[in-house]
Amino acid sequence: MAQNNRRRLDPDLHDAVLRGRKLVKNLFRFALAGGCAWVVLESARALSVF
Repeated sequence: MAQNNRRRLDPDLHDAVLRGRKLVKNLFRFALAGGCAWVVLESARALSVF
C-alpha cells in the first residue's frame, strides 16, 4: 500500500538517461581506443630511434 503513493518515472526521461549513458560509454571507448593507438604509435616511434 505504501508503494502506491510513489511517483512514476517519466518514460521519456528514462529513455533519455539510457541514451546519455550509452553516449558516454561510447565516448569513453573511443577515447580509450585513441589513447591505446597513441601509445602504440609513440612506442613504435621511440623504438625506431634505437
